[in-house]
Amino acid sequence: MRLSLDREGKTAIDRQEADCRASIDDYVTRAFLSRLPSLEPQDPLLAVIADRWVQREAPEVFAKRDAIEAEIADEGARLADLEEARYVRGEFTGADAIDRYNRLAGRLRTQIEGLRADLLRMPTPSVDISPLLDAGLLREAWEADDAAGRRERLGLAIDRVEVRRGRVGVRFDGDERCRIVWATRDGAG
Repeated sequence: MRLSLDREGKTAIDRQEADCRASIDDYVTRAFLSRLPSLEPQDPLLAVIADRWVQREAPEVFAKRDAIEAEIADEGARLADLEEARYVRGEFTGADAIDRYNRLAGRLRTQIEGLRADLLRMPTPSVDISPLLDAGLLREAWEADDAAGRRERLGLAIDRVEVRRGRVGVRFDGDERCRIVWATRDGAG
């Protein structure tokens, strides 16, 4: 089988794939640019977008918060193991052992309380997402962005795009072939 190449060295299949990609990009772009401005203030997608945007803008704050939450979980697991050792496995018997248990459990509870207090004192950054809700501002920002910036914006609102195989010779129909999985808190769409 011989493939004929055009002046740029591309086959007809390469051109079809590029056309299909462009059609998918156009479809997703239109869906994104029309969906965001139509969101109601209580829409869960809006909350997810705000969370993702603030995490993108202040990743160090969230890294610290995640580290403290992980430490709280670790200390909580140690406390649970200590309680299991005393009450389930019976490892702390006698007055001295119970005093030791009380000291260890008290120390762990104090550490957990201190970590929770640290977490509460941490600032929670906020962002103004109103430009995403104004169709004109959103389109302006979209057109001013490069491909990476556009992908980043799409990632705020979209978890993934599923595309079904098309039929040969049939014009691309995004509604038929594409399923946009809008962002959710758990990322499960």
